[in-house]
Parts: sequence; structure tokens; C-alpha cells
Amino acid sequence: MKTDHQRKPQQTNLTRRAGLVVALWLGFWILALGLVIGLAWVPLTQINHRSSLQFSGIVAGIAALTLAYSLRPRSKEKKSNTTVKPLSRQTAAPLYALVERIARELKVDAPVHIHLIGVASAFISGKKNWRGKIKELEVGLGLPLLGTLSEAELGSVIAHEFGHFVAGDLSLGPWVYRTRTAIAYTVTDLDDSMFFLDVFFRYYGKWFLKLSAAVSRGQEFAADALAAKKFGPAATRSALEKVHLISPMWSSYLDYELGPALNRGARMPIFEGFRRFCKPGVKRADIQAAINYAESHATSEFDTHPSLEERVAAIVPGARPSFPPLSQCLHLLGGEEETENAWYALFEKEKLQQCDWDRYATEVLQQQNMQRFAGSWMDPQTLPLNELVKMATDPNGLWERLRPEGISFLSPMGKRFYVLEIMESWITACLTHYGYKASLIPGQTLTMTRSDTWVIPSELLQAALQSKLTVAYLIGLQTETATPD
Repeated sequence: MKTDHQRKPQQTNLTRRAGLVVALWLGFWILALGLVIGLAWVPLTQINHRSSLQFSGIVAGIAALTLAYSLRPRSKEKKSNTTVKPLSRQTAAPLYALVERIARELKVDAPVHIHLIGVASAFISGKKNWRGKIKELEVGLGLPLLGTLSEAELGSVIAHEFGHFVAGDLSLGPWVYRTRTAIAYTVTDLDDSMFFLDVFFRYYGKWFLKLSAAVSRGQEFAADALAAKKFGPAATRSALEKVHLISPMWSSYLDYELGPALNRGARMPIFEGFRRFCKPGVKRADIQAAINYAESHATSEFDTHPSLEERVAAIVPGARPSFPPLSQCLHLLGGEEETENAWYALFEKEKLQQCDWDRYATEVLQQQNMQRFAGSWMDPQTLPLNELVKMATDPNGLWERLRPEGISFLSPMGKRFYVLEIMESWITACLTHYGYKASLIPGQTLTMTRSDTWVIPSELLQAALQSKLTVAYLIGLQTETATPD
């Protein structure tokens, strides 16, 4: 462990770099406005002293207006008037006790409101009165953290967030964010302009991003150190390793399985589904691609967070990530069922249909697919499955018949994906019409079965697009057991 003597130089260096970030924020605006004034000065001087406007003055004036326009204030996004209720103290008393104990130890005295969030992360924000005193603490805890971390590991994550809060990192964050946003907007507006003004801001932005990222990484190390001090290096290390491990898996589960089920009005067992999703097995291509993308991030000097290897080694010198087995601390919310009830309370505006993962494919997916095409030109009763061969020869040509109402801003590739999604759903509806039943394991491909015949709609569509299907084979699927040609 580092001694106080070792920490002081690091803290001083971090403070200096944070101060430099603020100075660069101010410098960005001084230099940008200075350029506007300098460019505008050229035509004004020509008019005042030469009583005529020359070509150089016209160019400088246009450049000044272009730059001034790129620096214009942007309207902020409208905040939603809907407020998410915090967790009840009655049902989440142990969780409130854990958070408030950490707050007291760090001399943070304010009422706490805890919210469940859908990502494998956490946050703390404070509301202040006009004198700058904290009057409320808003704490967000990711639902997957409760289902995969032990109580000590969750406490370490909370302590980490409090580390950012008490160190003032949250005050510096808006400065960094505003500067990054201003530089990004400026570069976007000036991109490909005839005056090459974007070049200057690109270099300035790169320098700022590099410096601010270094400050952010230093803040992460400091917050990790505080968490390790409060809950021990072992708990802090394992929490980091588990969050790093489950985050891409949970994001894919939420985006591709749980989220779509919610959108279809189904209330699913959340943690059971995630456990099934994480079991070894062949994942759907789109899910595996999303997981691989999330896991393949290469570290760079512009990252706001250190790599997992760096963070683990800072907590336990010489250690490397080991990915310990998952655990859970759902007892802090009364157990798995109560935790899921608290999560689904966020969707109380809509009536969700109670379901489970074994019945979801037949009672929700199949039923909604049939309703989707009933009465349309793609109704399986009037458009048989063997028409897939013809439709697959020109899927792009189906856009005009399938396009959504209103103006579409989809790219050609987006239009193709939109059409193919409808075609795959139509294949499922056709197979349902012919007596097939659907089954779906979270993370894997939807499968349709009838007697001894099984069909995967996504693979059937791909085979059709590659001209590997015959009308005879599809007619066989519509009647008796088919034998592929």
C-alpha cells in the first residue's frame, strides 16, 4: 500500500493537471473568440482606413462569420418531466444502510435516494442549495451488480463512486464535457471549409482530450484506492474484474433479449434469463458480434479509464486479472423476486404480461408475429412460404411496400436491414401458420419445430438470399417433413 508521503505528490500532480484542464477550457474560448475578432478586424480596418473593402477583407469577414457561427450556443436537450421513484426504504433497508454508512464515514451528510439503473455501473450525484451545501444525494446502482457481486464488492463499487464525489471530480466533469462538446461541434461545423480553420481546433481538441483523459485516469486510480481502503483490496479487485466481465454480456442481454421482451409487453424473469444467457453455447451472430465488439476495445492515451490490468496492478502490485466466480447480494433488496419487482415498478405505466422464458417464444413472439401480418398482403394465409424464393431475389425492391409511414431517413443499408427483419418475422409467422412451435433460449437462435422437423428462420432467410433454397423444399416445409435439396 502507498504511504501518505507517496500519495501527496500524486494528489498534487492530479490537482495541477485538473487545473490545467480548466485553463485549457478557458484558453479554448479566448483563442476562438480572439480568432473571430482578429478576422473581423481585417474588413473593418479596410472600410475605416481605405474606404473600400478588398478581396482579403471579404475572405476574412466570411471566415469570421463562419467561425462565429460554429461557436454559437447549442440548445440543451429538454429534460423529461417524468421522475423515476427511488427505491422504498422499507423494501431496501439493508441497501440504504450500506450506502448511508459509507456516506457517514466520508463525512457526507445528506438524505440518500437510491435508484435502480439498467447498466452494469453506478453513479452518485448531489443536489445543492443556494449556499452550496448538499441537500440530497442521488445514488444509481446497476441491476446486474446486485445479481453478480457480493455485498463487500458492491460496497467497494459504491465507495469508488463516493471517492469521485468527495474528491470534487463531479465538479470538474462538466467543464471537461462542455469543452469536448464545444470542440466537437466547432470541428464538425468547420469541417471541409475553405478556410482550414478546423485544422487548428482538431489539434487543440486532440491535445485537450489527451490531457483530460490523463486526469480522468488519475481520478479513477484515486477512487479505486479509496474503495480498497474501505472494503479491502480483494473485494475491490474482484469487483473490478466482475464488472469488466459481465458488462458486455449484460449489455447484449438487455439490448437483444430483455429489452425486446419488455417492448413486446412481457414481464420476464430477469436474473434467470441472464443466467441462461451466460451459459456456454453458440450465441446468435448479432449477439456474439456485439459481445466481441465490447470486449475488443484497445486501450489508448485518450481513454478516460485505465485498463483493467492497470487498475488491478495498482490495487494489488504484481497481480493480474483472474475473473473470480460470480456471486450476488440480492438480499439487500429482499431477494431476487423483490429486486425484480422493484425494477419492474419503473414500468408501471404499462401493463406487462407475466411470462417466463420457456413460454415466451410461443405465447408472445409467435402470437405477435401472427397479429403483425394478419390482414396484410404478407398474411401467411394468402402469401405462402414458397414465395420466399422470389422475394429473396430482390429484397431491396420490397422497401416501397414495407416502408414505415412518414418520412424515412434510413440509409440504403438501414433500409435493407429493416426489410430483412420483416422478412424473418414473416417466415416465423408462416411456419406458425403451418403448425410449427417456437423455442428460444436467451442468447441463442429462435428455432421452429414440428414433429421431427426443425427450422431456424434466420438461417432459412440467409439460404434464400444466397439462392440455396428451392420452391419444392419450401412447399415441403408447408406440408410434411422436408428434405433439403
